[in-house]
Amino acid sequence: MDDGAAFCASCGERIDREVGLSGTQPQPDTAENPAAALSEFHGESLRTARVDRELPASVNDPVLHAGFWRRVAAYVLDALLLMVVGFVVGIVFGVVEFLVIHKTSRAAGYALGIVVAWQYFAWFESSAKQATPGKLALGLCVTDMRGARIGFWRATGRYFGKFISILILFVGFMMAGWTRRKQALHDMMAGCCVVRREGLERFERGEAFVPGVRASGMPVWAIALIVVFGGLFLMVPILAAISIPAYQNYLVRSQVNEGMVLATGAKAGIAEYFSRYGRFPGSNADAGVASPASITSEYVSSVRVGVLDAQHGMVVVGFSDNAPQRSDAALDGKYLVLVAHAGLGGTLDWKCVSNVPAKDLISTCRHLPDR
Repeated sequence: MDDGAAFCASCGERIDREVGLSGTQPQPDTAENPAAALSEFHGESLRTARVDRELPASVNDPVLHAGFWRRVAAYVLDALLLMVVGFVVGIVFGVVEFLVIHKTSRAAGYALGIVVAWQYFAWFESSAKQATPGKLALGLCVTDMRGARIGFWRATGRYFGKFISILILFVGFMMAGWTRRKQALHDMMAGCCVVRREGLERFERGEAFVPGVRASGMPVWAIALIVVFGGLFLMVPILAAISIPAYQNYLVRSQVNEGMVLATGAKAGIAEYFSRYGRFPGSNADAGVASPASITSEYVSSVRVGVLDAQHGMVVVGFSDNAPQRSDAALDGKYLVLVAHAGLGGTLDWKCVSNVPAKDLISTCRHLPDR
């Protein structure tokens, strides 16, 4: 090498002249093959950097570690790919399970989903690429604290550590926005970092960060992905606030309807008794139906036949959320009263009154104050 040379003519690396060329550390084999000796020196320097030197903090190398939003975009892309993979695997597993044991298990499906996601992240992140497809698309990779490739079991620990990040209301994920090396909680637990591939390559070459150098920006498609899925994520609580109460009302009304259906037999018994005797039956036995406690369902605790007065018979349907019934709490202790009145020609006219909340009553029933 010439005295004024700053780069190696063979490999193009910058030369540390004080160590590599000044003679303070003589290289006995450089006389015969100086290029090979210099290459060996740089190889040893690179090995030492990866083994003995940890990745610098984000404040010292702002373009090395992956930013929070870049990681979000990578995760969304991985989630979309996992949906496709999980859908295919789920269909195959469900068909096989049904053919073998002639039924399918929801618990087995959940367990399979966890296994598929675990294998996806663990195998890709411990592979030679050190990244899932989503991270590859965003130029990211997963390393240990010295920038080296991680093993399968460390990647496994990192994956299951995400459950803890979820359990603390996703704060573990948000930690990637402010920690020293932009690590999420599960990264810290597994001793991992998520870095930009271009920054890692520079670190491996032993090049220091040059102030003023900016890393490549996030692709437009990744920004659009975050915006679209972020909008959907924000819409979920709004839709839930609208749909959950509506669904609850639907469930209560369906339980009220079940009470109306169970009362059908009692109404028929009252009509037959009235047509025969010209008066209303005073009990279930008179009407020829089972005892009140025997006419039950999942939500209805009893159906009782009685007389309101000389001109009116009735069927009282009671609801309960005490075992073995499990009606909605809004129906516990409430009742439907179907009142029969003799009309022209001996026919019976029926009216419905109830202390069930008005919003949960069917349109043909009139609400009564709770009493």
